[in-house]
Amino acid sequence: MIGNHQDKLQDLYLDGIVDFKKIFDNEFLLELFQAKNKLFKEFPYGQNDNLQKITDSKFFQRSGSRMVWDIIEREPVFAKILENKTIQEIANKVLGENYKTTAVYIRKTPNTDDILHPHIDQMGSLSFSILLDEIKENQGETFFYKRSHKYPPPPFCKFDSPNLKKDIIRTVGNLGDTFFWFPDCWHGRYSNKNNSETTILMCHMGNTNFPNNEPTGRKVSYGKKNHIIINQNRNSFLNKIFNNCGQCSNSISKHLIYLLLYFKFSKIGEKAIQQRMAYVRRKFGKKAVDDFSLLKYFKLIAVSRVIKIFLSGTIKSIFGQNFLAYLKKKFKRLSTELKL
Repeated sequence: MIGNHQDKLQDLYLDGIVDFKKIFDNEFLLELFQAKNKLFKEFPYGQNDNLQKITDSKFFQRSGSRMVWDIIEREPVFAKILENKTIQEIANKVLGENYKTTAVYIRKTPNTDDILHPHIDQMGSLSFSILLDEIKENQGETFFYKRSHKYPPPPFCKFDSPNLKKDIIRTVGNLGDTFFWFPDCWHGRYSNKNNSETTILMCHMGNTNFPNNEPTGRKVSYGKKNHIIINQNRNSFLNKIFNNCGQCSNSISKHLIYLLLYFKFSKIGEKAIQQRMAYVRRKFGKKAVDDFSLLKYFKLIAVSRVIKIFLSGTIKSIFGQNFLAYLKKKFKRLSTELKL
């Protein structure tokens, strides 16, 4: 049990995101701030996925964002973040002992109209973000849809649903404010309409059997070095299902299968948790918190979007990407002509 953090932990499981204030002292935050400035003095436009310095101010490795990936190797102060008691307690509760930290990097967002549209990452893991600047609304902040880790993937959903917009949480606040979040929660990034650049540190974690890949594709694992692999005689068939469905965020069929096995078929879900299968995190332990509504899931699905995505995928698999792009261009031109 986490004591004072129990309510925060419950909010994380209910909403898919929760904020923490002042889990670092001011002296340490100053060290982080200075280290961040040092990194972006060396890499003013960030790095590409191969960790090479980007020299073109117009080039963005991610939409509207500058990334520096190997921050722990370059500035040891960032490794100390992983020693923070609150971070360790939350990670242990959600992922279990011997969890893995697979990616620690910084994202800087300059003045830009680019946005990152809502999407989800892999299932069953945990991430946190630390603000490395004061960030206000429309300054390139990340946004999340509360409770959306139990919703269908964004490409298949009705975004005009009245309850969705009111459930958006913006990661705004002061230097050092920290947000824990589930990567299977809908999230994206707003544009930065201010001339000031804003930066956040992001960290991704998984249980002891989670893959060691970070966004660059390198094999890494920060923090605890001697991971104990338990239950090596895992149910191989079930393990394949969770591996396959847990990393496929844009397949509504695989997404639904995962949620059904994890939430609705409780014995299967508990077996996956006990055997620490990849892409599986622990449950909170209360039915009201861990429940999953199939009715709400299907209510959010836009049938027209499902049909469009299915047809696009079918055409692409049969005729190839070029033919699909040609058809889209033709339909766009026809639509313009009809409006005229």
